[in-house]
Amino acid sequence: RGVQPRGPAAELLAGSADPFSGTYRVKGLTTDVKRGDTRRIHGLIVIAEKDGVYSTNAELETKFPSAGGPVDAQVIGTGSGERAGHRLGGMTETQLVMSTVPGVDTGFAWVPRTVGPRLVSSWKAHFRPDGTLVVEIQNDPAEGVEYSPTTTTLYGTRIEEPGADE
Repeated sequence: RGVQPRGPAAELLAGSADPFSGTYRVKGLTTDVKRGDTRRIHGLIVIAEKDGVYSTNAELETKFPSAGGPVDAQVIGTGSGERAGHRLGGMTETQLVMSTVPGVDTGFAWVPRTVGPRLVSSWKAHFRPDGTLVVEIQNDPAEGVEYSPTTTTLYGTRIEEPGADE
């Protein structure tokens, strides 16, 4: 069903019982569904399979809109999913950690940080024909949280682990 992968994506899917597991450097855009505003997002996603269930971990960075201007934010999430053919899909829970000082990185020592909204997201992932991982995410506020729903699309390349060829 659907389009069959070709090129590097076909090799990934055919050459491994589990082509998805790995660490990916990703970048993309988050779009506010209501307003149409976009913001860049980038970082790392780790996908691991065990007994047919995929776990995901993400550490991403973005600029989160605030009344005082955009603030640096870390987007930290964990989730799980399952494979259906050439695609993965599942759910994830995400927490935003934001700098309280616009323009200052959340990881900078002694800069106060605040915990931002918790999100519950559904996601799906597949490979483009060139082997790029595409992750599409629908982000909604967790129960009792104020957050304007967003969509995020990430494009990633696998990071080869040292010693993987040995």
